[in-house]
Amino acid sequence: MRTYRVLNLFSFIGLGVAIPFSSKLHKKTALAIIDVQNDFITGSLANPRAPAILPQIYKLLDNHEWPFIVASQDWHPPGHVSFFSSHPGKVSGDTVNDSFVDTPTKTETQMLYADHCIPETWGAEIERGIQTRLHSLEGYSAPVNYIKKAQDHRVDSYSAFADNQYHRFTTLHSELGLHGIETLVMTGLLTNACVRGTSIDGIKLGYEVVLIADATETTSDADKAAAVEELEGWGVRVMNLTDWESANAISPRFRRKEL
Repeated sequence: MRTYRVLNLFSFIGLGVAIPFSSKLHKKTALAIIDVQNDFITGSLANPRAPAILPQIYKLLDNHEWPFIVASQDWHPPGHVSFFSSHPGKVSGDTVNDSFVDTPTKTETQMLYADHCIPETWGAEIERGIQTRLHSLEGYSAPVNYIKKAQDHRVDSYSAFADNQYHRFTTLHSELGLHGIETLVMTGLLTNACVRGTSIDGIKLGYEVVLIADATETTSDADKAAAVEELEGWGVRVMNLTDWESANAISPRFRRKEL
């Protein structure tokens, strides 16, 4: 059956029939889905605003084609520095001064949260609707790179490119280079944390970064507005999905082999 279909395809080409190529592919552009994990939606760090971004991300996966997709996940070991349970007497929302791994005399302020996104738990999994779509694309129409970040218990990692101290980098930058990516379309959680960190590092590394505003959320309007303003100051383009689709419509392309 496969042989017949291939031969049949070539017979159409030989007759001069137009063969459509994808009208949905965004060349040199990667879709970034940042930390859309169960713990950040309905889990230990539940956010009632988070589910609103899911339809937009579904549309970006269902209605567009990408030469590369990255899906990042917090992947914290038990006892991670960002867990308030790792710091006796502390509660969620408190902060501690965390020493740099490479320079112990230097410190940074670490926000503390409830335990979240521990490997092999439901909370660490990518939201089901997104994960199902990614599985359907893997090895078929788009390479999907899963970045599991913040695995070192000593240091947090908001960015999908590197940890907060730039002590250790992920493979993301090299993977984007291998696929010829110049533009990142940014979605996910949270706008003022991991989406912010990934977007800023993307700008620092020379990528054009586009934030799809209605495909990212944080915990309040004020926090989101402040994050968007800061990212625009870094040079990130901020657009709603409808406006981005209008600006990036791709006309159908055809190849014709004349007799």
